[in-house]
Amino acid sequence: MSKLILWLTVIWVPLLIGWQQLNEAKFKKNITVGVTLPPEAQTDAGVQIILDEFRRNTIIATAAVLALAGAAMLMESSYTVTIFMSWTLMAILIPMIPFVLANLRLKDYKKEKGWVQAHQTVFVDTASIENTRTLSPWLFVPPVFISLIPVIYDRDLTVMYLMMAMMCALGWFGYRYLYRNKAEMFNENTDITNALSRMRRYNWGKVWLLLSYAMSFTAAAMSVPAKYQMIAFIAMTVVMTALVAYTFHLEMKTRRIQQKLTADAKGDWYVDEDDHWLLGSFYYNPLDENLIVNNRTGMNTTINMAKPAGKVFMAISALAIIALPFIGLFIDRLGTQPIELTVNETELRTKTGMFHYEIALDDIKDTVLLEELPASLVRKMGTGTDRLLEGRFSSEQYSAMTLLADPTVSPYIIIETREGKIYMFNSRDPEVTRDIYSQLKK
Repeated sequence: MSKLILWLTVIWVPLLIGWQQLNEAKFKKNITVGVTLPPEAQTDAGVQIILDEFRRNTIIATAAVLALAGAAMLMESSYTVTIFMSWTLMAILIPMIPFVLANLRLKDYKKEKGWVQAHQTVFVDTASIENTRTLSPWLFVPPVFISLIPVIYDRDLTVMYLMMAMMCALGWFGYRYLYRNKAEMFNENTDITNALSRMRRYNWGKVWLLLSYAMSFTAAAMSVPAKYQMIAFIAMTVVMTALVAYTFHLEMKTRRIQQKLTADAKGDWYVDEDDHWLLGSFYYNPLDENLIVNNRTGMNTTINMAKPAGKVFMAISALAIIALPFIGLFIDRLGTQPIELTVNETELRTKTGMFHYEIALDDIKDTVLLEELPASLVRKMGTGTDRLLEGRFSSEQYSAMTLLADPTVSPYIIIETREGKIYMFNSRDPEVTRDIYSQLKK
């Protein structure tokens, strides 16, 4: 069941990526597939051939990623997370291939046709644009308080709720300060520049506001009692699906407006900064003092790789992406490593991999041996795979408990301390679990 849920959370993502990639073939600010071309190039036969091939390759790449997902879902293996993470890596990289190939071909064709302009560096301070619609910071206050409400009745996850409240507050920071005003200028027409900037900033703000409220809703869902967790999970799934759908709608809406405003715009010159956009996607400009800049189309932002911090950020991001299969392998191996469960004269110890717990015998108030997992067991924090449960959980009987157990191997030892804390441990060898339970009862 967990495997199915894991795949259902992401199986639709390649469709959104493919849709967005196909949108790159439409001209916005004279830009298509990351290449700036003159207005007359939009009807050029050579350009259309390259764009048609890009569309076909994008559809093929999307279909290939979906086919790989379908095959992975049908595979029976103990390396479920490794397979999932490897697919995630391919789902990121494969759609980039048609874009990069089309970008390089189009740049070569641009040179052949003599459409290359003199080197340009354009900076536009849209912070000074009049009539920019700015969201009030007070709109970000309610989600902060909503995230803190569970602290009143669920003290075990206080740190988590505080972190979520902080992230809701950071929504305002993301809206105001992670937006950098770069390359909104299309040509010398300042009315178009102003319109593009106002529209983009307003939609950018709505995304951050929605993210803040979604985070507060997640905090509220985490605090729901275990017997209602399925309802909370369904509600959260609906909310997150609506958030993704609306965010994608705003992105496409922003692109449509950019396309419409610049489709027939005339002028003596137009902005061409292709030299600063490596492969059409990665910004590198030593003359730009900003670390964070706007993407040329859509409403997202990116990093200036010419800055030291930009290089570090991109290196860490690349390593994190490449490491996905290895992270999956590490998680899967946790499900096969022995769970050490031992007791000596002073304490009970349990350990597997990097997870370990120690409980002094004098602190133990009571122990119970369960042949089945507690009803409605729900993970709050930690690891939850088919063969390893670690971290903070809740159930119908126990509102808060700490686990380090293999859910596929019974029995399970429930331990209650004199402070009222609940723990559940077991070994992957049932006889070891029963022996440790007998020693604890003595």
